[in-house]
Amino acid sequence: MDKTYRISIVTFFSKEVPLVIDACEFSPISKELELELICPSEDALKYKTDNLQLTGLNNINKLPVPTPQQICFFASPASFHYYCKQENINSSYLYVHPDMAVLELKGNNPFHTDLAEYGLCPCVLKEDTADDLYEKKEKLIYFSDLSQFFENKKHNYVLLSTNFRFIEALINIDSENWELFHPELNYRNLRVNIGKPHSILLNAQKQLLNMARPLDDIYDLAGIRFCRRNNSSAYSFFAEHYDDYMAHVDYALWVNSILYWFKQYSPLKLSKILELACGTANMSIHFVRKGYTVFACDNSVDMLKIAAGKTVKPKLYYASLTDPILGKDYQLVICMFDSINYLTQTKQIAKVLQEVSLALETGGLFIFDISTLENSMDNFAHLCDLHRYSDGLMIHQAYFEYIQLIQKSSLHFFKKNILGYSYQFEQHQQRVYYTYELIEIIRNSPLKLIAIHSTETKTNLYPKHLTTIDDKFSRLFFVLQKV
Repeated sequence: MDKTYRISIVTFFSKEVPLVIDACEFSPISKELELELICPSEDALKYKTDNLQLTGLNNINKLPVPTPQQICFFASPASFHYYCKQENINSSYLYVHPDMAVLELKGNNPFHTDLAEYGLCPCVLKEDTADDLYEKKEKLIYFSDLSQFFENKKHNYVLLSTNFRFIEALINIDSENWELFHPELNYRNLRVNIGKPHSILLNAQKQLLNMARPLDDIYDLAGIRFCRRNNSSAYSFFAEHYDDYMAHVDYALWVNSILYWFKQYSPLKLSKILELACGTANMSIHFVRKGYTVFACDNSVDMLKIAAGKTVKPKLYYASLTDPILGKDYQLVICMFDSINYLTQTKQIAKVLQEVSLALETGGLFIFDISTLENSMDNFAHLCDLHRYSDGLMIHQAYFEYIQLIQKSSLHFFKKNILGYSYQFEQHQQRVYYTYELIEIIRNSPLKLIAIHSTETKTNLYPKHLTTIDDKFSRLFFVLQKV
């Protein structure tokens, strides 16, 4: 029998229910996973969702217990505080950031846990009363002020404090990059009213499904940071600026070219379209406006959130390029803006072609584009651009490794906050394929290559015009058919 994994989210407040539902909009990401919202009974009856089981909260003493197959969240610090007050317990708040960790001690009861047993070094600022609550005082490291702590801190240092206003000011500096845990209960906190709860939820799902490193324990700071660093999807913080960055693209030209090729090469009447790696769904939106039924997926929840906020949009869902495709009998599947180049192994492309073949109607087309050798050599071999936005600055660096045919791009974003700027970083890696490599992969797939095009010419470049094709065009469109 297959394992079933579960994520349970607890809230005691009606106003938090729609926020949790919104955070779960593109979840779960697997059929093996169940999502449950435990909420006031009247709200469990009021809301209807397809992807989230709503359970009425009848007994505060019977909250779910975390297990290796189940991760539990409180929806917000307010819900956790309410639970502690009702149960008359004191529990700590563990805030974890990529650069530091803070443990907020509550109440007057001693803190019994020896953090050193978890490989952590407890630290206290001078005049903070946290040292009165920590039993193993001989293991405390004292600092005169926060500046001295920052100058000397190590990856396993945990700053203890009872000053909630100080902690609140600290986490508000870079609120989106803090995660909150409640160690004594082994619960996490979704923080639905601040930050990016959908990203926190996505990380938890990947840990449960063994798509990412599971946490050894609730004090596993290295594991928490590792998961956050490696599970953050491409185009996370950049998502809100993606449309501005891509404003130069003539989407109408691309859409009209695709429709022209479909009419030229497919005998089918076009009605149902799927876009893989849709990003903020600008391509799909053009097809929706033309009256087609359009589904679109991406593995960046941040991009999907931007797409979902648009007035006109396709039917959106979360999936990576190599995942099994939801639905069948599409007449057209597209994958644009060199998303295929992100698949750096030939077996990944083979998997995509297999899945697309299963999803297409016989006679249907799969059209994808690639960034070519010419594009990398001429435009992205050595690049450093500065982009200014209303909420900060972004530096885009690009470097092309010619021997390995790897295109690397780094995005450095400096986002304004109340005290200055916070720094965020993403790195992207693509493989530049020669045309003959892709032709060979396609030859061994269930699909048939019938054309290679460029928007610069109406001529079908396959198979008679392949000489120097990689050096002549910056972008090529491959047209494949299910026969």
